[in-house]
Amino acid sequence: MIFGNNKNPPQQPQDNSEMYNQQEVPMGYTSEASVSNVLDQIDPQSIIDNFNHALKGEYFNKEKGVWEFAGDGTPLVNDSCRSWIISYLTAIMNKSSTLGTIDKLQFSSLMDGIIRNVTREFVSNLEKFGFVPKGPDYLNSNYYNRGIPDSSRMDTVAEAIYQRAFMIYSRSVNGMDSRKIFGSLSMHDPMMFGGSQQGGGGWASGLFKR
Repeated sequence: MIFGNNKNPPQQPQDNSEMYNQQEVPMGYTSEASVSNVLDQIDPQSIIDNFNHALKGEYFNKEKGVWEFAGDGTPLVNDSCRSWIISYLTAIMNKSSTLGTIDKLQFSSLMDGIIRNVTREFVSNLEKFGFVPKGPDYLNSNYYNRGIPDSSRMDTVAEAIYQRAFMIYSRSVNGMDSRKIFGSLSMHDPMMFGGSQQGGGGWASGLFKR
């Protein structure tokens, strides 16, 4: 019989499920998990949270995995000052601060605004923020702002604020981080903008080129 002598039995249907499950990932594809990981790394909230601990006089003990007081545990600023700093930074900085696109002039204007606001707030709240001795009516929240300010500590705290703002906003210059997420960025030093650092001058005058 014809069927009996058939040396080539019908082929079994192929299981293509493995082929479908192993489809090649297109070049340049960025998974949602990868994007989320990058967003977490550049989230300013982690910088602000660490700064909050630093203002309390704490440091992170990597061996124990906990925050501990440094030295005698004296905070860098009092609670009123720390509360204002953290609230202010949180209000003006979020993921959009790093994922936005700004040019160098806009970056300089943002930094100038922060410097101006911090300076005005510190000068206006010398007693409340603990930069001068407490007055006779301090407990009733009546502040006289009298005495010689602790200018050294004021400069230290202000400098720390400016540095963190600088680190966060500098990542938006020319859309650095937003372009990085889509894999189209050639990494350059965000601090130098392709140039060399100039010595001298303060934050408002010497650091930013106009």
